[in-house]
Parts: sequence; C-alpha cells; structure tokens
Amino acid sequence: MSGETNHIQSKFISDRFDVQDISNLSLFLYESLLTVIAHRQSDQSVVAANIYSLHEEEALEKIVGSDELINASNTSGRLYLHHQRFTLVPGILFNPAHSALYLNFATRVNPEKDEVIYSGISNNSIQVLGAADKGLLNLLDSRLPEMETSHGAAHVLDYFLHNNKDLLKQEIFIHTAPNCMYIAGFKDGELMVFNRFIVHEEQTLLRYLFIVLQQLAFDQAHCKISVFGNLDWVHSSLENLQGFFKNIQQSSPTQNITYQKGTENLKNTQLLEAYWLQQHSVR
Repeated sequence: MSGETNHIQSKFISDRFDVQDISNLSLFLYESLLTVIAHRQSDQSVVAANIYSLHEEEALEKIVGSDELINASNTSGRLYLHHQRFTLVPGILFNPAHSALYLNFATRVNPEKDEVIYSGISNNSIQVLGAADKGLLNLLDSRLPEMETSHGAAHVLDYFLHNNKDLLKQEIFIHTAPNCMYIAGFKDGELMVFNRFIVHEEQTLLRYLFIVLQQLAFDQAHCKISVFGNLDWVHSSLENLQGFFKNIQQSSPTQNITYQKGTENLKNTQLLEAYWLQQHSVR
C-alpha cells in the first residue's frame, strides 16, 4: 500500500478529470490534516481534491512524494499553513524589511529554521504574518517550485472581513477545524479581536469564548455568535453551546468557488476551503 493510501481520508474527482487540465493547486495544512485542491485552467473550478490525515512526522513527506495532484505537471500553487505562529500588522505601518521583527512580538523566529511569510488582505489594510518551516518549504518546492505561501489566518480572516456587512453591535465569528478554531470579534462592525486556539475538549472551547466575551465587554445573552464548520472538531455541539449562549447559530459559508461535476461533495467536509477562495491583494 502506498504512503498516499495509508493517509488518505477522502478523494473527490471530476467525472471528466484530466491531470493535464490542472492550472494550479491550493494546499491547506493543519496540525493533523492536509487538503489538496486542484483547479481547472479555463475557469479555476475545482476538478479534484484529496484530504489526508497526518498522524506521524513522516506522513507529509510520503504524501508529497505520491499525491497525483501535487506531482502533476503544473508548477504553481498556494500553501496555507494553519498553526499558532502568526500576527497581524496594520497595512499602513507595515514594512516588509521588518517582517521578522513584527512576528517576534508574537512568537520566536529562528532565522536558520523559519522563513517569515506575509499576505495582504482587505485591500492590504491588514498584513498577516506567519512563520514557515524552511524544511517544509524545501520539500514542497521540489514538486511545486512556483508555490506561494501564506498563513492560514489570512484565508480565514479574509472570509470574515468579506462577510461583515450589516453586523449587529456585538458579533463573534468562529471557524472550526480539527482540534482548533479561529475566532473574530466585531464591535459596531469593526474588527476588535482575531485569534486562533487549540481545542481538545469542550471546556477549553468555552473558556476561550468567555475570555473573548469578557475582553470585548460583550453581553453573553445578546452577542450573536456564528459558527462555520463542524463543532465535533472542537468537541462540542450546537445544543450544548445553546445552554450558554442564546444567540448562537451554525452558518453555511458564502461560496465563491465553482465545482466540476463529481467534486461537489467536498463541501460536505464543512472545511472553509471547500467554499472560499481567497482574493489575493497585491503586495
């Protein structure tokens, strides 16, 4: 059995899939999950996707070496790294030459092992900075030499900011993924808080939610909380959370991705990447 098969969780293939028709890839790497999405040349619609579970250190190297999408003839892609090592910088203050200095305020940066990455969102009004392991980038560069890399927070926050019209005075958005969540707090339509947390039990989820509510001085009974993603991933349920928050709801993400026939079930994963393709700002 190949290394790819050992770790494959789900495959989605268009009825008319042709590996030569791939224009570029979108890769989303979490602590224990890798999603690889292939887009068609003519219209950027999804033609194939593979989802892998990562349970040991060697898994990613095996997958990169065997995945048919990563090893297709295309030479471009964008990698989104989802981990705790990131920070936000107002675009008006951002100087690329000082990227490592900005990021060092949030997490220690080792120049020998880390490459600082940054992406502009919301018309470059916010820069999302993160650390990328140089060994990982070298591994992927051997297959995708023109790959660009962003922190996954850019993808999630870009979605939240595109969907913050007509907000109430107190709103919280949550994006869940396996054992982690992003959370954004908006007050009078303005972004006040954005962070990512590791969540291995429901009590941890509740603790972080209450911390954000307290930090923003939001009313627990009236603050609107919108959840995007599967609450099982953060060891909870809507029914349980409704016992604490009266205005909480699970929402379906706004979709800006189109699908070729046979790949639509990717949306059933409830991953944000199945719905939202980030519109990249010019650096």
